[in-house]
Amino acid sequence: MDNSGVSVKEIKQRIFDIIPVLRWLPLYDKRWLKFDIIAGLTLAAFAIPDNMAYATLAGLPPVYGLYTGIMAPLAYFVFASSRHASVGPSSSEAIMVGTFLAAIAISTPAQYIGLVALTAILVGIISLAAWTLKLGFLVNLISGPVMKGFLIGSGITIIVSQIPKILGLSGAPVSVFGKILFVFGHITEINVFALALGIGALLLFFALEHKFPRLPGSLIVVILSIILVGLTNLVDRGVEIVGTIPQGLPTISIPVYSMGDVQYVFPLAIGLFVLSFVELSTIARTYAKAHEYEIDNNQELLALGSSSIFVGISQGFPISGSFSKTAVNDRNGAKTQLAGVFAAGVVVLVVLFLTGFFYYLAEPVIAALIIVSVYKMVDIPSLERIGHINKNEVYIALIALVGVLIFGILAGVLIGAALSLLEILSRFTFPHMVVVGRIPGTNIFGEIGREPEKEVVRGVFIFRIDAPLIFTNAETFKERFLQDLRREERPLHLAIIDLQSSPIIDVTSVDMIRDLISELNRNGITIRIANASGQVRDVLRAGGIEDKVGKLDVTTNIPALIKASDNINPALH
Repeated sequence: MDNSGVSVKEIKQRIFDIIPVLRWLPLYDKRWLKFDIIAGLTLAAFAIPDNMAYATLAGLPPVYGLYTGIMAPLAYFVFASSRHASVGPSSSEAIMVGTFLAAIAISTPAQYIGLVALTAILVGIISLAAWTLKLGFLVNLISGPVMKGFLIGSGITIIVSQIPKILGLSGAPVSVFGKILFVFGHITEINVFALALGIGALLLFFALEHKFPRLPGSLIVVILSIILVGLTNLVDRGVEIVGTIPQGLPTISIPVYSMGDVQYVFPLAIGLFVLSFVELSTIARTYAKAHEYEIDNNQELLALGSSSIFVGISQGFPISGSFSKTAVNDRNGAKTQLAGVFAAGVVVLVVLFLTGFFYYLAEPVIAALIIVSVYKMVDIPSLERIGHINKNEVYIALIALVGVLIFGILAGVLIGAALSLLEILSRFTFPHMVVVGRIPGTNIFGEIGREPEKEVVRGVFIFRIDAPLIFTNAETFKERFLQDLRREERPLHLAIIDLQSSPIIDVTSVDMIRDLISELNRNGITIRIANASGQVRDVLRAGGIEDKVGKLDVTTNIPALIKASDNINPALH
């Protein structure tokens, strides 16, 4: 034990908590190795063409997708709590970077690359700050419908962004609707060779996915297209190609930047952090549940932050978890994050020895790969499902979707986060509140409006709120309580507030209840409180409410209060 009173064992435990690989790697089951190797090799075959495509989506040369595909999984391997999540370039993050930076004047490619790397580092710093503050719970603040609307909007945005490239058109504006108008305005300038190549790549990929889903369709399409373009004169026909790709590993360095650069890209970094963390934690939780183990959202913040910083100092661009690559990982039997390390090793070999092979990779083929990578994001049936369950939530999803299309993906992230917070606030401010009645012949009570056969108790008004009773809804509760009470045409001598669905109460609500007691007492009606939890009873006692409504304990329920009232309903005996 050191002078601070912390034992060596506790220090070791803390280190293992921060760097989980130190705990699980020494216990690695050698029988898993073949599964991780196979999964890693397959993952690399899928990831290499996708990562190059996402780099172009971010406005970078394709090789930067390879750089990112090396550093992200290596750092994530060290810090992750998830065994299956695959991190690296992602379509949503790439298009956010590309559209945000396309709107500003950047003098040189080197400056653009530096700003992208700086953004990745800032995302990492924000993630580490959130980890330090244990803000992993923030992932729960983005609702499922908001996320679904955002993803559909992002998918549409990305697909539309690639249509000009499929058509062989250049000079399209940044916005979604601008690109659509641009295509219609330049329809006579379409390059039929680029179009044929792009459509052919799309059809071949979909055919491979349908007939041979376990094969790396993206890599097969890329290889065949490179051979086709290299053996024909399509380049002379105006088909754009990648050209020379630098060979060798990325340089490790901190990008040159000014405070003005930081201030400019910081909003982008905030949006990327929100989106990346939500995507990564969703993927991690999904596969942890499927394989029956636990993940730590706070640890995933550390893993995301560390990976983003490593990516930024190695000339990469902002990353996230990948739904499609994680699915490939899982489908091929990956047991641990070693699969990602093996995939990164394959990419290292590619950047060292095989970049020349990609010289004839055509832009329409890259566009086709991006489209096939994101088309499943445009999940319209999911909106129908949300609408079937809750119409209000489908409107929220549609607002997030439209926000992405009109204002862009970065604004869409912020709109989505704001909508989620507003939805939470709305649920607390206008909660479900009901008049309660009794099932005939029993001591069971429930909402009258839901089951009209429930009967009111003679002389007694019972009201329930299905939410914490706090400052956001205290006045709403009071207004609704009095409104429903005044609708009663029968004589009343007792009003019961049922708090069985209210685990929390605050000072504002205590004061509101005191006001209700005074107002109802003037009208000859006594107030009692039923089914309050221990925590709620403590607050009510501290606020002096127990002195006004009578004893509060675990036996203070609706039947007991009715039985003790002056006008006893014989049915309760």
